[in-house]
Amino acid sequence: MSQFELIRPLRSEHDVKALIHSGDLAIIGPHAVAVYLVINAEKTFPTVKVLCKKSGISDKPVRRSLAVLEEYGYIGKKATKQARGCSAFPLGLKQVRLTNENQI
Repeated sequence: MSQFELIRPLRSEHDVKALIHSGDLAIIGPHAVAVYLVINAEKTFPTVKVLCKKSGISDKPVRRSLAVLEEYGYIGKKATKQARGCSAFPLGLKQVRLTNENQI
């Protein structure tokens, strides 16, 4: 499973000016800019539902905006592990227990 992460945060007025003067603002479009601003304002990467609510944009344009922001390097995907259930023993203990039983 993958999750988005912010690659190029807006930390200062200089970053905002760079976004404008680079021409990216005109290329990525107003929806992507709105989504990008919401992402920058959050402490953790928001869900699509949160992005829709806070930007005032519906689901499909938000998803397209995420794709555009990823294409232009403003956000990226990082691999995440997804839990698939819970074991009674941590993996290390299970291996030790099996090893001890085999030696007896």
